[in-house]
Amino acid sequence: MSLPRSGFPAVPERLRFATTGQILGFGLLTALVFMVIYPEHSLQRHLERSAHTDNVSIAYLFAWLRADPNDHHLRILLAQRLFDKGDISQSRQILNPVFKVKDLKQELHSKADILLLNLLERQLWTYQPQSATFNNALKHYLQQLRKVSHYSWPQERLEVFAKNAFDFGDTQLAKELYYQLIFSAKTVNVEWFGNIARLYLAQQQYRAAARSYLQAMPYTTTFAQRKQFFLSGVKALQSGNLLPDAVDAGQTYAGMLLADTEVLEYLTRLALAANRPDIAQYYVSLLLKQRISPTGANP
Repeated sequence: MSLPRSGFPAVPERLRFATTGQILGFGLLTALVFMVIYPEHSLQRHLERSAHTDNVSIAYLFAWLRADPNDHHLRILLAQRLFDKGDISQSRQILNPVFKVKDLKQELHSKADILLLNLLERQLWTYQPQSATFNNALKHYLQQLRKVSHYSWPQERLEVFAKNAFDFGDTQLAKELYYQLIFSAKTVNVEWFGNIARLYLAQQQYRAAARSYLQAMPYTTTFAQRKQFFLSGVKALQSGNLLPDAVDAGQTYAGMLLADTEVLEYLTRLALAANRPDIAQYYVSLLLKQRISPTGANP
Protein backbone atom coordinates (compact mmCIF):
# COMPACT_ATOMS: atom_id res chain seq x y z
CA MET A 1 0.00 0.00 0.00
CA SER A 2 1.39 3.34 -0.98
CA LEU A 3 1.85 6.03 1.67
CA PRO A 4 -0.13 9.25 1.35
CA ARG A 5 1.79 12.13 -0.10
CA SER A 6 2.80 14.94 2.22
CA GLY A 7 1.25 18.31 1.67
CA PHE A 8 4.71 19.94 1.84
CA PRO A 9 6.80 20.28 -1.29
CA ALA A 10 10.03 18.31 -1.43
CA VAL A 11 13.14 20.24 -0.31
CA PRO A 12 15.28 20.80 -3.37
CA GLU A 13 18.87 19.61 -3.17
CA ARG A 14 21.22 22.53 -2.31
CA LEU A 15 23.32 23.52 -5.25
CA ARG A 16 27.06 24.00 -4.68
CA PHE A 17 28.83 26.75 -6.55
CA ALA A 18 32.13 24.90 -6.22
CA THR A 19 33.96 22.50 -3.95
CA THR A 20 36.56 23.69 -1.46
CA GLY A 21 39.32 22.33 -3.66
CA GLN A 22 37.94 24.19 -6.65
CA ILE A 23 37.85 27.45 -4.66
CA LEU A 24 41.48 27.04 -3.58
CA GLY A 25 42.43 26.14 -7.13
CA PHE A 26 40.68 29.24 -8.38
CA GLY A 27 42.64 31.35 -5.87
CA LEU A 28 45.91 29.82 -7.02
CA LEU A 29 44.96 30.30 -10.66
CA THR A 30 44.16 33.95 -9.96
CA ALA A 31 47.54 34.33 -8.29
CA LEU A 32 49.26 32.83 -11.32
CA VAL A 33 47.34 35.18 -13.59
CA PHE A 34 48.59 38.09 -11.46
CA MET A 35 52.13 36.81 -11.92
CA VAL A 36 51.67 36.87 -15.68
CA ILE A 37 49.88 40.23 -15.92
CA TYR A 38 51.89 42.31 -13.45
CA PRO A 39 55.63 42.88 -13.51
CA GLU A 40 57.16 41.04 -10.57
CA HIS A 41 58.62 43.97 -8.63
CA SER A 42 55.70 46.34 -9.20
CA LEU A 43 53.28 43.73 -7.84
CA GLN A 44 55.58 43.06 -4.91
CA ARG A 45 55.61 46.76 -4.07
CA HIS A 46 51.83 46.87 -4.42
CA LEU A 47 51.41 43.98 -1.99
CA GLU A 48 53.77 45.59 0.51
CA ARG A 49 51.86 48.86 0.44
CA SER A 50 48.43 47.28 0.60
CA ALA A 51 49.23 44.93 3.52
CA HIS A 52 46.38 42.66 2.42
CA THR A 53 45.97 39.39 4.28
CA ASP A 54 43.27 37.93 2.02
CA ASN A 55 43.65 34.38 0.74
CA VAL A 56 44.33 35.42 -2.85
CA SER A 57 47.23 37.71 -1.89
CA ILE A 58 48.70 35.05 0.37
CA ALA A 59 48.23 32.38 -2.31
CA TYR A 60 50.16 34.60 -4.73
CA LEU A 61 52.99 35.04 -2.23
CA PHE A 62 53.14 31.29 -1.64
CA ALA A 63 53.30 30.63 -5.40
CA TRP A 64 55.98 33.25 -5.82
CA LEU A 65 58.05 31.80 -2.96
CA ARG A 66 57.82 28.29 -4.44
CA ALA A 67 59.18 29.72 -7.68
CA ASP A 68 62.08 31.40 -5.85
CA PRO A 69 62.71 29.95 -2.35
CA ASN A 70 65.83 32.11 -1.97
CA ASP A 71 63.91 35.38 -2.18
CA HIS A 72 64.40 36.29 1.49
CA HIS A 73 62.56 39.58 1.20
CA LEU A 74 59.51 37.72 -0.11
CA ARG A 75 59.79 35.08 2.62
CA ILE A 76 59.73 37.73 5.35
CA LEU A 77 56.83 39.50 3.63
CA LEU A 78 54.80 36.28 3.50
CA ALA A 79 55.62 35.48 7.14
CA GLN A 80 54.47 38.98 8.11
CA ARG A 81 51.19 38.58 6.21
CA LEU A 82 50.55 35.24 7.91
CA PHE A 83 51.30 36.82 11.29
CA ASP A 84 48.91 39.69 10.54
CA LYS A 85 46.26 37.13 9.65
CA GLY A 86 46.81 35.32 12.96
CA ASP A 87 48.43 32.18 11.57
CA ILE A 88 51.30 32.16 14.07
CA SER A 89 52.48 28.59 13.52
CA GLN A 90 52.77 28.84 9.74
CA SER A 91 54.31 32.31 9.95
CA ARG A 92 57.06 30.94 12.20
CA GLN A 93 57.57 27.99 9.85
CA ILE A 94 57.96 30.27 6.82
CA LEU A 95 60.29 32.66 8.68
CA ASN A 96 62.68 30.12 10.24
CA PRO A 97 64.86 29.46 7.13
CA VAL A 98 65.81 33.16 7.03
CA PHE A 99 67.93 32.79 10.16
CA LYS A 100 70.10 30.16 8.48
CA VAL A 101 71.20 32.58 5.74
CA LYS A 102 74.75 33.78 6.43
CA ASP A 103 74.92 36.72 4.01
CA LEU A 104 71.48 38.21 4.73
CA LYS A 105 71.28 41.98 4.32
CA GLN A 106 71.14 43.90 7.60
CA GLU A 107 67.79 45.48 6.73
CA LEU A 108 66.21 42.06 6.16
CA HIS A 109 67.90 40.66 9.25
CA SER A 110 66.37 43.44 11.35
CA LYS A 111 62.90 42.85 9.88
CA ALA A 112 63.18 39.13 10.56
CA ASP A 113 64.35 39.73 14.13
CA ILE A 114 61.47 42.09 14.86
CA LEU A 115 58.91 39.72 13.36
CA LEU A 116 60.33 36.83 15.38
CA LEU A 117 60.01 38.90 18.55
CA ASN A 118 56.35 39.59 17.73
CA LEU A 119 55.76 35.90 17.04
CA LEU A 120 57.39 34.83 20.31
CA GLU A 121 55.36 37.35 22.27
CA ARG A 122 52.09 36.25 20.64
CA GLN A 123 52.94 32.59 21.22
CA LEU A 124 53.83 33.25 24.85
CA TRP A 125 50.27 34.11 25.77
CA THR A 126 48.88 30.94 24.23
CA TYR A 127 50.49 28.88 27.02
CA GLN A 128 49.40 28.37 30.60
CA PRO A 129 51.28 30.90 32.80
CA GLN A 130 54.01 29.37 34.98
CA SER A 131 53.85 26.09 33.08
CA ALA A 132 57.07 24.51 31.78
CA THR A 133 56.05 25.39 28.21
CA PHE A 134 55.36 29.01 29.20
CA ASN A 135 58.68 29.35 31.04
CA ASN A 136 60.58 27.94 28.06
CA ALA A 137 58.77 30.32 25.69
CA LEU A 138 59.47 33.21 28.07
CA LYS A 139 63.18 32.38 28.05
CA HIS A 140 63.27 32.56 24.24
CA TYR A 141 61.21 35.76 24.21
CA LEU A 142 63.57 37.54 26.61
CA GLN A 143 66.59 36.34 24.62
CA GLN A 144 65.10 37.78 21.44
CA LEU A 145 64.08 40.98 23.22
CA ARG A 146 67.67 41.47 24.39
CA LYS A 147 68.87 40.86 20.83
CA VAL A 148 66.71 43.62 19.35
CA SER A 149 66.78 46.02 22.32
CA HIS A 150 69.47 48.18 20.67
CA TYR A 151 67.31 48.78 17.58
CA SER A 152 65.62 52.13 17.09
CA TRP A 153 62.13 51.82 18.60
CA PRO A 154 59.25 54.25 19.10
CA GLN A 155 59.02 55.35 22.73
CA GLU A 156 55.69 53.59 23.27
CA ARG A 157 57.07 50.23 22.12
CA LEU A 158 60.24 50.65 24.16
CA GLU A 159 58.14 51.30 27.26
CA VAL A 160 56.25 48.05 26.65
CA PHE A 161 59.54 46.15 26.30
CA ALA A 162 60.91 47.67 29.52
CA LYS A 163 57.71 46.83 31.38
CA ASN A 164 57.76 43.26 30.05
CA ALA A 165 61.37 42.77 31.15
CA PHE A 166 60.50 44.31 34.54
CA ASP A 167 57.41 42.12 35.03
CA PHE A 168 59.15 38.96 33.81
CA GLY A 169 62.07 39.43 36.19
CA ASP A 170 64.91 40.14 33.74
CA THR A 171 66.41 42.80 36.00
CA GLN A 172 69.44 43.70 33.91
CA LEU A 173 67.51 43.99 30.64
CA ALA A 174 64.78 46.06 32.30
CA LYS A 175 67.35 48.53 33.66
CA GLU A 176 69.03 48.81 30.26
CA LEU A 177 65.71 49.51 28.55
CA TYR A 178 64.66 52.12 31.10
CA TYR A 179 68.02 53.88 30.77
CA GLN A 180 67.58 53.75 26.99
CA LEU A 181 64.21 55.46 27.42
CA ILE A 182 65.70 58.12 29.70
CA PHE A 183 68.51 58.94 27.27
CA SER A 184 66.37 58.93 24.13
CA ALA A 185 62.98 60.38 25.13
CA LYS A 186 62.20 64.05 24.58
CA THR A 187 60.10 64.10 27.74
CA VAL A 188 61.41 61.94 30.59
CA ASN A 189 58.93 60.08 32.78
CA VAL A 190 60.26 60.14 36.35
CA GLU A 191 58.67 56.76 37.01
CA TRP A 192 61.37 55.23 34.80
CA PHE A 193 63.88 56.26 37.47
CA GLY A 194 61.57 54.83 40.11
CA ASN A 195 61.40 51.48 38.35
CA ILE A 196 65.20 51.34 38.04
CA ALA A 197 65.51 52.16 41.75
CA ARG A 198 63.08 49.38 42.70
CA LEU A 199 65.09 46.91 40.65
CA TYR A 200 68.26 47.94 42.49
CA LEU A 201 66.47 47.66 45.84
CA ALA A 202 65.40 44.11 44.98
CA GLN A 203 69.10 43.34 44.53
CA GLN A 204 69.97 45.13 47.80
CA GLN A 205 72.06 47.68 45.89
CA TYR A 206 71.04 50.57 48.13
CA ARG A 207 73.45 53.21 46.85
CA ALA A 208 72.46 52.57 43.23
CA ALA A 209 68.76 52.68 44.19
CA ALA A 210 69.25 55.98 46.03
CA ARG A 211 71.16 57.42 43.08
CA SER A 212 68.30 56.53 40.72
CA TYR A 213 65.69 58.20 42.94
CA LEU A 214 67.80 61.33 43.39
CA GLN A 215 68.61 61.53 39.66
CA ALA A 216 64.88 61.84 39.00
CA MET A 217 64.58 65.09 40.97
CA PRO A 218 65.51 67.50 38.11
CA TYR A 219 62.76 65.91 35.98
CA THR A 220 59.98 66.27 38.56
CA THR A 221 57.24 68.75 37.76
CA THR A 222 55.69 69.41 41.18
CA PHE A 223 56.97 70.08 44.69
CA ALA A 224 55.20 66.97 45.98
CA GLN A 225 56.83 64.79 43.32
CA ARG A 226 60.28 66.25 44.05
CA LYS A 227 59.76 65.60 47.76
CA GLN A 228 58.66 62.01 47.10
CA PHE A 229 61.79 61.13 45.12
CA PHE A 230 64.08 62.92 47.57
CA LEU A 231 62.70 61.04 50.56
CA SER A 232 62.72 57.74 48.64
CA GLY A 233 66.40 58.25 47.79
CA VAL A 234 67.49 59.06 51.33
CA LYS A 235 65.34 56.26 52.79
CA ALA A 236 66.91 53.78 50.35
CA LEU A 237 70.29 54.52 51.95
CA GLN A 238 68.77 54.32 55.41
CA SER A 239 67.23 50.92 54.62
CA GLY A 240 70.72 49.67 53.81
CA ASN A 241 71.94 51.00 57.17
CA LEU A 242 74.12 53.51 55.32
CA LEU A 243 73.34 56.32 57.75
CA PRO A 244 76.35 58.57 57.01
CA ASP A 245 75.55 58.37 53.28
CA ALA A 246 71.89 59.11 53.99
CA VAL A 247 72.79 62.21 56.04
CA ASP A 248 75.14 63.42 53.29
CA ALA A 249 72.46 62.90 50.64
CA GLY A 250 69.99 64.85 52.76
CA GLN A 251 72.38 67.79 52.99
CA THR A 252 73.29 67.65 49.30
CA TYR A 253 69.88 67.24 47.67
CA ALA A 254 67.33 68.81 50.04
CA GLY A 255 67.56 72.34 48.61
CA MET A 256 64.14 73.99 48.48
CA LEU A 257 62.65 71.01 50.33
CA LEU A 258 64.09 72.42 53.56
CA ALA A 259 61.01 74.66 53.56
CA ASP A 260 58.87 71.57 54.18
CA THR A 261 58.12 70.63 57.81
CA GLU A 262 57.86 66.89 57.13
CA VAL A 263 61.25 66.85 55.39
CA LEU A 264 62.91 68.77 58.23
CA GLU A 265 61.45 66.49 60.88
CA TYR A 266 62.63 63.41 58.99
CA LEU A 267 66.14 64.80 58.45
CA THR A 268 66.36 65.72 62.14
CA ARG A 269 65.54 62.15 63.20
CA LEU A 270 67.96 60.79 60.61
CA ALA A 271 70.81 62.99 61.86
CA LEU A 272 70.21 61.90 65.46
CA ALA A 273 70.14 58.22 64.40
CA ALA A 274 73.49 58.77 62.64
CA ASN A 275 74.92 60.36 65.80
CA ARG A 276 75.20 63.78 64.17
CA PRO A 277 73.59 66.10 66.76
CA ASP A 278 75.26 69.10 65.13
CA ILE A 279 73.35 68.53 61.90
CA ALA A 280 70.17 67.71 63.81
CA GLN A 281 70.50 71.04 65.64
CA TYR A 282 70.67 72.86 62.31
CA TYR A 283 67.43 71.26 61.13
CA VAL A 284 65.77 72.05 64.47
CA SER A 285 66.72 75.70 64.06
CA LEU A 286 64.99 75.72 60.68
CA LEU A 287 61.89 74.17 62.24
CA LEU A 288 61.84 76.87 64.92
CA LYS A 289 62.07 79.57 62.25
CA GLN A 290 59.08 78.01 60.49
CA ARG A 291 57.04 78.12 63.69
CA ILE A 292 57.93 81.74 64.24
CA SER A 293 57.13 82.56 60.60
CA PRO A 294 54.80 79.70 59.46
CA THR A 295 53.73 81.32 56.19
CA GLY A 296 56.83 80.00 54.41
CA ALA A 297 56.38 76.39 55.49
CA ASN A 298 55.08 73.56 53.35
CA PRO A 299 54.88 75.13 49.86
